[in-house]
Amino acid sequence: MDTDIQGQEKAVSYLQNLVRTQRTPGALLFYGPDGVGKRKTALAFAQALNCAHPQDGHACGSCISCQAALKGTHPDITLVDFVYQARLSLKTSPTDLDYEEDLAKEIAKQQHLSVDTIRRVTALSQQKAAHNGWKVLIIDGAQTMQAAAANALLKFIEEPPAKTVWILITSKRAAMLPTILSRCQPLAFAPLAAQTVAHILETTGADVADPARCARYSGGSVSGALKAAAALDLLETSGFGTPQGPYQTAAGLSRTAAEARQEAQAVLDVLLKAVHTQWLDANDTSRLPWQETLVQLEHYKKSIGRNVSPALVLETALMSLDGLPVKL
Repeated sequence: MDTDIQGQEKAVSYLQNLVRTQRTPGALLFYGPDGVGKRKTALAFAQALNCAHPQDGHACGSCISCQAALKGTHPDITLVDFVYQARLSLKTSPTDLDYEEDLAKEIAKQQHLSVDTIRRVTALSQQKAAHNGWKVLIIDGAQTMQAAAANALLKFIEEPPAKTVWILITSKRAAMLPTILSRCQPLAFAPLAAQTVAHILETTGADVADPARCARYSGGSVSGALKAAAALDLLETSGFGTPQGPYQTAAGLSRTAAEARQEAQAVLDVLLKAVHTQWLDANDTSRLPWQETLVQLEHYKKSIGRNVSPALVLETALMSLDGLPVKL
């Protein structure tokens, strides 16, 4: 296992023991919030399982198998996500001049893991491991599988061949089919402490001006901290707290609806956290306005999830704060 995985000691300890014993369930379900290390842990576990010289449940990092795993070229480790599916959809070759641009456009279209993608991966699961090690098949965003795709996966995770393990990763466990859940050994990943998020941002060189501040708005997630950083930057450069702030913030959203919706939600998440903090700090006689604002912001956040203009909802939400001394 990767010793750089932070804040998930319980999950890592469990997986280290599986590496030591080489007795792994046929299917594991990694569940928890986005941005807490589920994907990184799955890849590290796959590397450790196939390591030629594992050390107390950790991969050595230097053998041929480990080097291939680190480069993403290991023949027995398959990571299935929207990037994988987009590559299957492209008719152009990676050597073509426009390949990266075409790939980016295709990735942006992805919303669900299709039955064709899952069938392709289940076929791979039946092939013998290239190096007599473990075949590890990782499905990231497992909750996005279409019903037909999930049903196509069922028998393969129920009775996989020897030394084959499926790892399903999800941030929305409740959205998955009960029949899938019942066939997987669940492994919980908890939100990270704010100090851990800040440390990860600092050590990975993330382009964030104030890691500690962003970590406070992160919801225990590294990806949440990065979204918060962008939201804080948008609010402050648009003149938060000034009369023109609501309009300029809304105008600063991306032009594509999907991206604008995500950005608007991130801004509202930051505002909710800021207002909630000030609600907690207020005395009993001054809490009512903060409480009413929290209810309003939650309403606006739900509105963005519907077929409503994110810019219009965000501008209205910011205008509703007029007169309330919100501190970011």
